[in-house]
Amino acid sequence: MKNLLAGISVFVLAMFLYSCGTSTYISNTWEKSGYTGKKYNKLLVVAIAKKNVSGERTLEDMVVKKLKESGISAVQSYSAIPRDLIDKNKDGKIDDNDAAREIFENKIKELGIDGAIIMALKDVSKEQYYVPGTTAWTPSYYYTPYHSYYFNSYNAVYSPGYYVNNTNVYFESSVFTAENKELVYAVQSETSNPSNLNDFITSYATTLVNKLVQDRVILR
Repeated sequence: MKNLLAGISVFVLAMFLYSCGTSTYISNTWEKSGYTGKKYNKLLVVAIAKKNVSGERTLEDMVVKKLKESGISAVQSYSAIPRDLIDKNKDGKIDDNDAAREIFENKIKELGIDGAIIMALKDVSKEQYYVPGTTAWTPSYYYTPYHSYYFNSYNAVYSPGYYVNNTNVYFESSVFTAENKELVYAVQSETSNPSNLNDFITSYATTLVNKLVQDRVILR
């Protein structure tokens, strides 16, 4: 009986840990009054992740991939508008805001881009909490001289406590139209417990694109 309960405890713990895997959910949305969606000719996908250039590129790649899988034309910002055009000394800062704005506008017209998705990392929070141990009680019987089974005592099976680490990644994504440069839609999301960067990016990109398509923010 002890071995059986111990096995069940391990199974329950494994299922709990599995349920704590990566998931992205939408926490809030905003839509411009009167906006009913648009079929874009080509979307510019921009990721802003606090100087993590590699992460930005990987995220842009995945979102563009998911958009194309949904029949939506899109292009990564790093390929459409190379950073060295606006940051020639590679110090991570825009050399000249006015010049950069002109470069952006010219490139957008040149490539036929009529909308943009801008994704910005807002916060990453980490927390640890302790799950106390539990004691499962199982009945123990013994055979009496009266040939009857009596409920006499309990055997305790103890499951030790453990620590759980939670990591939450918060992003805000916005959809702009290029024609009048106005914000038409914004969405806030939270991704829980990504095991690595690629794990986060896959979960986030899938959830974001599905939301934009299902809510008819971007029409196919």
